[in-house]
Amino acid sequence: MDESTSDQHLVRALLRDQHPDLADLELRAVDGGWDNRQWRLGEELAVGLPRTPALLRTEQMWLPVLAERLPLPTPAPVRIGEPSALFEHTWTIARWVEGDPHDHAHPRCAGPARCEAER
Repeated sequence: MDESTSDQHLVRALLRDQHPDLADLELRAVDGGWDNRQWRLGEELAVGLPRTPALLRTEQMWLPVLAERLPLPTPAPVRIGEPSALFEHTWTIARWVEGDPHDHAHPRCAGPARCEAER
């Protein structure tokens, strides 16, 4: 079993253990995410397992605050997975935001003034 298949089995097990109402939704790995390994969960959610767990609590705290204030879709957490015997770190279920990962997207403008001019 390769690492991505093993990780997907881990995510499914974590969902069954802590969020069983979501455990039967379609689960598929997605490319991108430098701080979290990402899976799409159903059509509206994403699961993130941290590569660097120290940053995740900060993300879980601030993304909901930012989501209320930003004029763009933000992957705010909708549920938090807690450390367990299956996975020793906290993890996140967030809203899925359609688009390209920042590290894969082509820059569309050089700054806010140029972006505004292109509208």
